[in-house]
Amino acid sequence: MLGATLLAVSLPLTAHAQQDEFKRAVELTQAGHLHDAELAWRELARTHPTSAEVHSGLGVVLAQQGNLQEATTEYKRALALNPKLKGISFNLGLSEFKQGHFTAAIKPLMAAEAEDPQDNRSGLLLGMSYFGLHDYAKAVPYLQTSSSSDPSNIELHTVLAQSCLWSAQYTCAMAEYKAILSANPDSVQAHMLLGQALDSLNKHSEAITELETAAHIAPAEPNVHFELGYLYYAAHDYEHAEPQFELELKNNAENAQALTYLADIKIRSNDDTAAEALLVKAIQLQNNIRLAYLDLGIVYANQKKNRDAIKALIRAEELDPKEPDAHYRLGRVYMAQGEKQKANQEFLKTKELHNQTTESLIQKVTGSEGRPSSAQ
Repeated sequence: MLGATLLAVSLPLTAHAQQDEFKRAVELTQAGHLHDAELAWRELARTHPTSAEVHSGLGVVLAQQGNLQEATTEYKRALALNPKLKGISFNLGLSEFKQGHFTAAIKPLMAAEAEDPQDNRSGLLLGMSYFGLHDYAKAVPYLQTSSSSDPSNIELHTVLAQSCLWSAQYTCAMAEYKAILSANPDSVQAHMLLGQALDSLNKHSEAITELETAAHIAPAEPNVHFELGYLYYAAHDYEHAEPQFELELKNNAENAQALTYLADIKIRSNDDTAAEALLVKAIQLQNNIRLAYLDLGIVYANQKKNRDAIKALIRAEELDPKEPDAHYRLGRVYMAQGEKQKANQEFLKTKELHNQTTESLIQKVTGSEGRPSSAQ
């Protein structure tokens, strides 16, 4: 998307352009003879070290050769020598952005936007920089402006929709996803993310419909069966949830969350043997899923493996001390061992805590900072 829209800023021509060596460097750059152009610019930088135009020109050539780190250094030198040199702030911001230095890109891109408000490239890069920093609320206005000027760019609309969704602007997200689906009814990602938005608005049946549509369109799409299974699970419809988790594991046997929720259903059907195997694998793959440790503690307690149960339940408490279930289960294990004081402490904690509401789908598939993650 960016590669198709962002063009190199033309080299500024000043009085130096009248000099033969400067003209030759510009001509070599424009002709695409980048190696020779670099040598020419480096010689100019040696003989004219205080020329902002020379450092800018060298930066452009280095960037075109993919040497963004050195290009950034040259752009900074040019900016320090002449902060008003046209195009240098944009080039610096673009170079930082391409290296993934999103925080460093913001200041020069803001300067570039102020320098030329009619050039929407700076706004687009600012939106994408905030998106890269997971600061979705700040990304939204920039991306809205960019998408309105490029309504046919589905990729851009998708990034905007995700930013709206992950900053809890669900009305905006739904509008974008519906627009995307109007242009492409078979967009699996749009159906999946629209399902997340609907679930966050407590429109659970509509969310399930969107995920079912996505699973029908692309049954091998990563996470589609997990997300659908989780919606069924959250609705306590374990009969429909179980085959969805199994389908997800068929597509990806190392989906730790699918392993965990399938194991939880196995426990509910008193199949501790199957649950234990699933949970052990889930924890080997990902060691921060609270439910996996809670359920493993339950399985070990059922098997009278109290030491292992205590270890698993303590880990579940560490991952989320505010959840009462691990405290209650741990209290029962302590009581079974005759450790009444420890048991009473856990039961007291259980009474002090209130049950958390079931996590929404978007909470399940995003991390605490609102970005995609499976660490729940």
